[in-house]
Amino acid sequence: MRGLFIIALVIRISSVFVIQTSYVPDETWQCAEVAHKLVFGQGHLTWEWNEGLRSYLHPLIFAIPLTVLKILHLDSAGMVVLLPRLMQALLCFVGDVLLYRLVVKLYGHVQASYTLIMQLSSWYLFYVSPRPLIHNMETLLITATLNLWPTRYSDVVTYPSIILASVSVAIRPTLILFWVFLGTHYLISCPEKRYSSVVKSAVVGLPTLVAMVLLDSHMYGRPVFVFLNFISFNLVGSGVYGAHPWHWYLSQGIPVLLGTHALFILLSFLKHRDYPRQFMGVVVVTVLFFSVIPHKEFRFIQHLMPVFMIWAGLGVHWLSRHVDRSSLFALLMAHSLLNAIAAFYIGFFHQRGTISVVHDLSQTVTPGDHVIFLTPCHATPLHSHVHADNVTLRFLDCSPDLSRGSPDLSRGSPDLSRGSPDLSRG
Repeated sequence: MRGLFIIALVIRISSVFVIQTSYVPDETWQCAEVAHKLVFGQGHLTWEWNEGLRSYLHPLIFAIPLTVLKILHLDSAGMVVLLPRLMQALLCFVGDVLLYRLVVKLYGHVQASYTLIMQLSSWYLFYVSPRPLIHNMETLLITATLNLWPTRYSDVVTYPSIILASVSVAIRPTLILFWVFLGTHYLISCPEKRYSSVVKSAVVGLPTLVAMVLLDSHMYGRPVFVFLNFISFNLVGSGVYGAHPWHWYLSQGIPVLLGTHALFILLSFLKHRDYPRQFMGVVVVTVLFFSVIPHKEFRFIQHLMPVFMIWAGLGVHWLSRHVDRSSLFALLMAHSLLNAIAAFYIGFFHQRGTISVVHDLSQTVTPGDHVIFLTPCHATPLHSHVHADNVTLRFLDCSPDLSRGSPDLSRGSPDLSRGSPDLSRG
């Protein structure tokens, strides 16, 4: 299996250099920009940070490589952009290894190999692997926790699994649904372990969550409960960024994320009788929950990808026992080629302009320059990519108006026809 791991490492590192496009503003504004401000003192915090909707743990992790660059005086604009992306790609590789180990525990090495092949051939996972999105971190934490979660061969809840689950909820509160479902399923399946499991969760989980509150409160400089703030806003006002029909995840989100993987997953459901059914429940509940929330995006259900890849791997395993090796190899090659073409186009060409212009800007600005971005809000990265001293960067502000107690979109689209458009200084 060492050869497959080497291939996985090469694929993840190569994504750092192949992916040259913009996906969503959060990949820079909610992590890289915050980390840049923490380390270098330059950076703009969006309205979410003023409202206490984000945990500092995630950007603090990516502040580590930036701190190393600063100490070693190697903090060129290129290195400041490259190193966090490389770190994220390596974290995704860790997730690949952990997913393999999980499937080995559940089924065996053969099924684990097919699952890893499905994981590495996913156009979407390649597309997001170098991007420091919180959704990559939540996916990693879920995969790591499931490695420690009770399986069919063990009915013991471990302290590390509770800690990791608690951290994942602290940085991404919507994951509480994932763990509440699996925890409830476990308590129903193992009634004799209910008391000890609840005690363990209280003894370890609550202090972990308190520690996260203390960390965020220290970083914000005031008492902050990110979990409550995040849930409150996303249940009431997430539509400020657009609303989608209730069926969006079923009709568009999941089909686009899975692509050709959906065929292997369907085969798993039809032919493989031993797929983990508790995962089916958590997927259904999660999709139903996110379908109720008005604003929907592909990345919001990214943390379900490990489950999807396990199902796809089981489908391939069934095929391997019913078709000859040459036919299976041809099928997997065609599948991988289609995903590679999609990943390359979307990752190298689609929405590349906003990244290219900031890269060129970082090479041309000089101390004392003033730059104004007259683009849709947060369309381009800022200090995390320009990384220049004594340069003023300003951009159009479209923060939602929260003064009335609920988000108001009246400020969502700055009017360029006005004499003085609403500008924010980074």
